Amino acid sequence: MSAAAAFEAFLVLLYTDESARGRFLADPRGEALAAGLDADQAEKLERIDRVGLELMADSLDHKRRSRVRPR
Repeated sequence: MSAAAAFEAFLVLLYTDESARGRFLADPRGEALAAGLDADQAEKLERIDRVGLELMADSLDHKRRSRVRPR
């Protein structure tokens, strides 16, 4: 997997997995490095807009739930 693809996959994980997002928010650099990202990518993620991350995750969760209709 290319570095760009790994970075994007990690972002998808952060947007869609609440547990992974919680671990990341507690230790951004450590989680990024543990996911196999390089030091430059980890540094960029340390500066992520945390409020924006949570808002996007909530938005995606809301969209996902609205598509699943109870029987």
